[in-house]
Amino acid sequence: MDKYTGRCLELAKEAAERGEIPVGAVVVRLSDGRIIGEGSNECEEKRLPTFHAEMNAIIAACRFKGGWRLDDCVLYTSLEPCAMCAGAALNSHIKTVYFGARDTSGRGASALLRSAEYLREDECSRILKDFFRKRRMTVDNIRLIEAVSDDQLRTVAEIADEIWHEHFPKIIGAGQTDYMVDKFCTFEAEKENIEKEGYIYYKIKKGADDLGYTAIKPDGDRLFLSKLYLRQQYRGKGYSRQVLELHRKYAAEHGFSAIWLTVNRGNDIAIRAYEGLGFDRIGSGVADIGGGYVMDDYYFEIKV
Repeated sequence: MDKYTGRCLELAKEAAERGEIPVGAVVVRLSDGRIIGEGSNECEEKRLPTFHAEMNAIIAACRFKGGWRLDDCVLYTSLEPCAMCAGAALNSHIKTVYFGARDTSGRGASALLRSAEYLREDECSRILKDFFRKRRMTVDNIRLIEAVSDDQLRTVAEIADEIWHEHFPKIIGAGQTDYMVDKFCTFEAEKENIEKEGYIYYKIKKGADDLGYTAIKPDGDRLFLSKLYLRQQYRGKGYSRQVLELHRKYAAEHGFSAIWLTVNRGNDIAIRAYEGLGFDRIGSGVADIGGGYVMDDYYFEIKV
């Protein structure tokens, strides 16, 4: 059983990578345990509502057998089937349907099935929750892709190095820019911030383009917006506002009352940008960061 559920999960993850709702299904012949049909969601690709994972798996199994009766088969799927797919399972005489996550939308149809069992429900549910969480991190074609792998974090570090050395020498000088990149913006620093401080790093993407990067950190009842940096060619196009909208959605969903950040006193462009986004200046401070350097910042906040 676990082998077949595992294959459903693999198919579900493949669907998620294509932007489809992550559901996978397989039809297994009881006589020899062979998978004779499998499928994942293709509704977005086909632009039709009938290309559910279960339907695709059942159709593939019927083609394999050369007939529509699957009375010697069982169906595994990562999500409770809808009425359409449950009907297809009934009409093809499939003996049993095993499924993982319950369909909380109210469209599940397990009551129609003669025999149904839950398998690896937590894992199947997590794939769906992760998919919709990531979908919520998209607005007007701007996406925040959480940097969780080492390769993703290294890409963020490369973007940071580029942006900092392009933008900050004229504000804080070349020496302090080098020092701060080495101290705060390397792969190793990002990794430590995630593991020890609870930071979350994102790549800012539009289509296949990496526009920049951003990072947040829970701070009591507020969310600290640690970084929001765009590459030079993407500034002044409204992308910062879209990223902030995504952070405000995150903050609201997680119960934070406000988002706050720091801006160097000499960074006039960023100060005007954040004021234009609705942030209020709430204070200032000077922090010793070592190496003979300090961060001389204004503090800004916006209510969620």
